Amino acid sequence: MKKKNTLQSAFAFEDSLLKPALDECVDNASKAILSQQFQEGFWWYTLEANESINAEFIFLLHWIGLNSEYTTLIQSLSQRIESSQNPDGSWSLYHDGPGELSTTIECYLALKLSGHSLESSNSLYLAKEFILKHGGLTQCRAFTRIHLALFGLIPWENCPSMPVSFVLFPHWFPLNIYEFSSWARACIVPLLVVQEKKFILKDYNPHYLDELYVERNPQDREWDFKNTKGLFSLENLFFGIDKLLKVKDRFIKIQNPFNKIALKKAEKWILDHVSKTEDIYPALAYSLLALKALNYPTQHPLFQKCLKALFSFQQKISKEIDVLPTEAHEDSYKTPLPWQASLESTLIYQQCCISPVWDTPWAGVALAEAGIKDSHPALIKAARWLLTKQITQTYGDWSIKNKKAPPGGWSFEFENDYFPDVDDTVQVLAFLFRVDLPREQITAPFQRGLDWIFSMQSKNGGWAAFDMDNTKSWVNKIPFSDHGACLDPPSPDLTARVLEFLGFIGYSLDHPACAKAFEFLRKTQEMNGSWEARWAVNYIFGTSSALQGLSSIGLNLKEPMILKAVHWLKSIQNEDGGWSESCESYNQKRHIPLPYSTASQTAWAILGLVAAGEEKSEEVRRGVEFLINTQNEKGTWDEEAFTGTGFPGHFYIRYHGYRHYFPLLALAKYRSSMQSTLRVSHLKSVS
Repeated sequence: MKKKNTLQSAFAFEDSLLKPALDECVDNASKAILSQQFQEGFWWYTLEANESINAEFIFLLHWIGLNSEYTTLIQSLSQRIESSQNPDGSWSLYHDGPGELSTTIECYLALKLSGHSLESSNSLYLAKEFILKHGGLTQCRAFTRIHLALFGLIPWENCPSMPVSFVLFPHWFPLNIYEFSSWARACIVPLLVVQEKKFILKDYNPHYLDELYVERNPQDREWDFKNTKGLFSLENLFFGIDKLLKVKDRFIKIQNPFNKIALKKAEKWILDHVSKTEDIYPALAYSLLALKALNYPTQHPLFQKCLKALFSFQQKISKEIDVLPTEAHEDSYKTPLPWQASLESTLIYQQCCISPVWDTPWAGVALAEAGIKDSHPALIKAARWLLTKQITQTYGDWSIKNKKAPPGGWSFEFENDYFPDVDDTVQVLAFLFRVDLPREQITAPFQRGLDWIFSMQSKNGGWAAFDMDNTKSWVNKIPFSDHGACLDPPSPDLTARVLEFLGFIGYSLDHPACAKAFEFLRKTQEMNGSWEARWAVNYIFGTSSALQGLSSIGLNLKEPMILKAVHWLKSIQNEDGGWSESCESYNQKRHIPLPYSTASQTAWAILGLVAAGEEKSEEVRRGVEFLINTQNEKGTWDEEAFTGTGFPGHFYIRYHGYRHYFPLLALAKYRSSMQSTLRVSHLKSVS
């Protein structure tokens, strides 16, 4: 329920130091976030993605033979899938988005596996009509094809080919697994094992989805990957290689002598990573399949570790999700929740990942900015918990290209030792820097984390999330990468966030790393003044991050690149005073507004403009009014839009924490900035 009282348009700070409505709004938001902290000290909010994650967990239970043990869970997941269907029968990649073919095919299959039939289910009928209208089964993407092959519904030869011997290529060779992004690598290695074993479930009728083919005659079904780049393109070269590999598999039955060695290496890679990692959903699921294909028993400790991690990603769903259930804390999250008959009336959602190490420092920084004392027990508790999560022993995948530093970063999840990332590490250090902990407890971990961040800077001056110099564009040209998300190159938003942090702790453009990062941002600014973002939607976040980073590092706010960015941000403000942006902006390569404003994106715009010295502007004032007027009675904000980015163009995330801590952070920074401005003005008038 929205607040009934609204601010008058004459809202101004000239009347008093801080307007009561703003103070009340900040206080209520602070109390709400404090109440959401888990007793161990962390904050942990829901990550909501598209329904393919729920569908694929249903697949997984069938693949590993546990579907009969979890029938109630499967029914609950299928109810969630059915409740999210669009009126045209499709499922989307994000809230209010257009229907997407591969996602719809996976949801259709999941419902059918859950007991739905075309004769009795209107959901299946509508989905079938959408799928046929958009080309049918043969038009689905690479990963959906792999899922179909795992059920024996299509031959493995209809999937992209990658020989398991690929893992044997040395790190210095142009083609090796470490040229792929961390998330792609974590999926590819187990899938190489699965493909080599041609692992399928034997008991599924290959005609199970025949109704989804446009081509009624099987001989007319064309599964080749489409080449739209021309005869002499790199894509065409890889398509040709893919065909040659398929011909070899079909006619040459001699076992490659290197495959046995490669399988052992891949197996060791999977076991090493699973032992210290509870990563994203696909990597864990495919690791389970690889272990199954290698004949590991279900009760094997690492098999159980993967499975329990995936169960821990699940939560009960209500109309509004504020935080995870109180029982899902770190001491118990490794144990599957007790699925019982009582769940028949409860929807279950399978998260794509979990984000406690990300949510905790953001919530902490927002509270500190809002005036919560640096010595407050909640902040101290959060800081101590974060210190226990620093990765100091494992030389993860990042160390293959980075030989310059020992471990020292933080990851996104409770446990992910092989994949710390710069984004989380920056935010954790920014929080630790301002918390009142004894110096002897903070100095060494802080310095180690800072050294690790510096060591992860890429040659072009930017920072990426998980690896340095992960920029070989060929990996996005292979058929396996038809989603175009197998790279982790430096991005403007993350580079700017590093600059903001470095400026916050006292660095300036005189430092070589900062100078290189500034040059990276200068080169990546769009003609209209904006910056694209890799990790949040999209130009609003990128531009806001850049303005905060450049301001923090000491760039003159009258510089043309700053003024151009400010003008662009102001120009896209909505009539209601807020800001918004659709995930479609990635496809269109330009800002596409939503038909409504969002709390998180409005907060980002305010943060960017305030950093650029625009706190007294009409646009910022209207944005602040929007946030104050749309705060709900719980002290937070409502937001259904997906404003987080997984893979641009293909996978988006609704971070439920974003509607809590970003609006608070923006309002608090606005208040602090206005207070500083008025004090300076007062001193000038007195002098």
